[in-house]
Amino acid sequence: MDRTGAAPIGLALWGTEPVRTMVDYAQLAEQVGFESIWLVDTQLLCRELYVTLAACAMATERLKLASGVTVPMTRHESVTASALATLQELSGGRALAGISTGHSALRNIGEQPARIADLATYVSAVRQLMAGESSVFASGSEGALTWLPEPASVPFHIAASGPRLTRAAAGMADGVILLQGAAPDLVDGAIDLVRQGAADAGRLESDVEKTVWVYVGLDDDQERAYDQVRARVSAVLRMVDPSRLEGDDRAVAEAVRREYDMFAHADSMPKHAALVPERLLDRYAIAGTPAEVTARISALANDERIDRVVVSPQIGAPGQSITRNFIAAFGEHVLPNVEKC
Repeated sequence: MDRTGAAPIGLALWGTEPVRTMVDYAQLAEQVGFESIWLVDTQLLCRELYVTLAACAMATERLKLASGVTVPMTRHESVTASALATLQELSGGRALAGISTGHSALRNIGEQPARIADLATYVSAVRQLMAGESSVFASGSEGALTWLPEPASVPFHIAASGPRLTRAAAGMADGVILLQGAAPDLVDGAIDLVRQGAADAGRLESDVEKTVWVYVGLDDDQERAYDQVRARVSAVLRMVDPSRLEGDDRAVAEAVRREYDMFAHADSMPKHAALVPERLLDRYAIAGTPAEVTARISALANDERIDRVVVSPQIGAPGQSITRNFIAAFGEHVLPNVEKC
């Protein structure tokens, strides 16, 4: 995608706090300069996605509002299409659809992630319905969004942490969310997969918007900064195929898989997070002082291959100030200092 200056920066949020608090976070994020918010969709761990996004839409003016990310199977495609089209109408065109095959939202109800082919079918059906067309459902019945006054065009971004889904996403989505680490070699490898997948589908790499999703810990004390990202990096290692890693890193990923508590997936410091060593925190996240974080975020935002950076902070909980403090600190110390091209 063509652009001038640094890529926009979005903010990932978990609905572990009351909706009114989430609205406050959205307003603060807009105020300090974030381009978008991305709300996690995992129904047993967070408040309802579209209710929260709708509330945020009514309290903001320019902030883009994204599912970050939703999944097939927990909602029929007609439900997702109606929800996204409604959000697009309510927000004045600020909706984004982040989606993937599923993780905690499905595993916590005893279901496995969707197959890539099923994800593709689901996305196609949602798009069709939002375009004002009818769709034939798995039941054999046919339906359309009869309330829709005009087509609702919402960009679809598929989140991917592995090679197969990354390549497939590059062939069918408006964008790919790269959940594959923060180290330069990991980012390069992910972008190469997008290029391959786009080419396989007869598309150009530039046809596919690339969002790098990165976990961020921000503190003058390095150990505290590391602690802010341990839980999220452990989640990445839970999703990564251990066979893609070598030596001690593979052993860590295997240990995380064995010990991972999916019901603690939204905790700020679950027990399994202690298994992650600092070397992997540095590869799969950005954790450090404001100056160090600014330098690494700048490098990503000014990479012409990258169209958006989404930063995901430590998950907050009611009665704490983790999320609010992060938004304020990132807005004060990092966003104004991200170097422009």
